[in-house]
Amino acid sequence: MKKHEAPLDLYPAVPFSDILEKTNVKDEERSMSKETEKIFKEVQKYIDENTDGEPTEEELNELIRKFVDDYNGQIPGPLTPDNAEDAEDYLELAYSSDNAKDALKYAKQALKLDPFNYDAEALVIEFKSTDVTKLVRDYEKAVKNATKHMDEEGYFEEENIGDFWAILETRPYMRLRRAYLDALVNCRMMRRAEEECKELLRLCENDNMGVRFVLMHIYAYFEDEAGALELSEKYGGYDNTQILLPMSVIFYKKGNYVKSRQYLKRLVSRNKDFVRFAKMLVGDSSDELDDIDVSYSYTPNTIEELVIEMQDNLYLFVDLIPYFDWALREAKKFK
Repeated sequence: MKKHEAPLDLYPAVPFSDILEKTNVKDEERSMSKETEKIFKEVQKYIDENTDGEPTEEELNELIRKFVDDYNGQIPGPLTPDNAEDAEDYLELAYSSDNAKDALKYAKQALKLDPFNYDAEALVIEFKSTDVTKLVRDYEKAVKNATKHMDEEGYFEEENIGDFWAILETRPYMRLRRAYLDALVNCRMMRRAEEECKELLRLCENDNMGVRFVLMHIYAYFEDEAGALELSEKYGGYDNTQILLPMSVIFYKKGNYVKSRQYLKRLVSRNKDFVRFAKMLVGDSSDELDDIDVSYSYTPNTIEELVIEMQDNLYLFVDLIPYFDWALREAKKFK
């Protein structure tokens, strides 16, 4: 199976920022939004249709420049139900809809036009599920069918394992499995969630979806010191809030206060907001945490990240006020 990687990866001679600027696609962090994925697919299709054999780097650069020129001359107007044509159009309408009824309708239409549109399938599952257990079962069935299809298409060949995010066609599949992982966690099916994390990291070693952070908190939940140490070594997370905090928690739960304090000290030196966060959590001002806006994004190693970490891993932190009380007292001793 040929990998259809993003032009940024395939054609480094043409800066991705140039394409973004010329096509008016705003993506400040250059993360792969669905809009940029769509453009990359169009670039790949344009290249495939206009080349025979393996083009040279100079030919590739010229093709991309021509694509950008053509694209700029054909930028469509606003997308509406009247001018939507393909599954991607209806998926975009589903995401932009301001009510669940219309979003479900558009997602179903996208899935009708493309039965293997896993982003649309995930939306349909979310909107149709009546409880979290049904959500898990629906995702489980969808992932099973999607995996069978992806295997038949050749994406599970050995050369692709570990690089799934670099392959445009596998990203919707990875997002489907990430949603399945979230559903497992929400149902507190933690052993199954642990195995799903490991499989996602096997398929995408670079971990573009932050699965390592989910797994680290699961390890903290199970007090799995060995697993946590191996994971933090692999991804070099000793300066990351969402690695350091659960590592400190693990050793606290195991009664190893020396080790817990060592990770806590690293955390406090890295995230200057930890003390303020802990004070709010254990004091009478915990409701102030609700006023911290984390609806769109956050800056790493800030109180916003700590709030998101708490929200995403309530199963771990809900009964850990004694840890934060201890950590606050210890943090005050640090120079």
